[in-house]
Amino acid sequence: MNLNLPAQEIDVNVHPAKTEIQFRNNQLVFTAIRKSVHKGLEAIISAPKIKPADIQFNPPPTPLSASQSGILNTAVFRVIGQLSSTYIMAEGADGLILIDQHAAHERVLFEKILEQNAQQKIEIQGLLEPVYIELDPKRDEILKNHSQTLEQFGIKLEPFGTRCYLLRAVPALMKETNLVEAVYNLLDSLSGETELKQLKGRIAISVACHSAVKAGEPLSMEEMRELIAQLEQTTQPQTCPHGRPTMLHLSSRQLEREFGRLR
Repeated sequence: MNLNLPAQEIDVNVHPAKTEIQFRNNQLVFTAIRKSVHKGLEAIISAPKIKPADIQFNPPPTPLSASQSGILNTAVFRVIGQLSSTYIMAEGADGLILIDQHAAHERVLFEKILEQNAQQKIEIQGLLEPVYIELDPKRDEILKNHSQTLEQFGIKLEPFGTRCYLLRAVPALMKETNLVEAVYNLLDSLSGETELKQLKGRIAISVACHSAVKAGEPLSMEEMRELIAQLEQTTQPQTCPHGRPTMLHLSSRQLEREFGRLR
């Protein structure tokens, strides 16, 4: 992708070694790119249609296709910035890549949680002040049926009256989230599930979802680079645990066509 700008619109002093530049008006550049890619993005990659019951947890690594194999290769991958505090913009070997920061972080945390559980090394955060939680009859029954499995993931709820509990500990990843809402959503996600492997997968998905960086959250350049480096190490970097795509790719050829550069 080539952008032609007046010299005064580019700041070359953001890096001591002159290996990075910064646009003086980022929003202007983002707007120009957004207009050109808006029509083509949906046709590039569509979200896989996966039902929760069809998700298989701990699958063997799926090799990327030939067209995707170089997308996350950080020899050729350069973070440009953040769009709407939600999408990481990066230049790849062949064009522009937009990465959904929440979906990408979900994938990273999901695999990390399952790996820690498999090794019985879940990082647990004890709460200095226990959180009081009241459950309706359905959630209370789910908790009683699966309390041991939940404790394996570091979620410890102590009975404190009829359908009332004190949350004593959580996975360390969840320490800064809304814990009451997280417990409610987690229990709801376990409804009707009895197979242990699927239970563990659903718990990992819920914990990852509530722990991942949110859409609308500003990230530093270093944080974006680190997230992409972690995503690259996962077994299925192209999708989040729910089956949504983590990234969209707009090739150089597509950009050239949109800008009328093709002859």
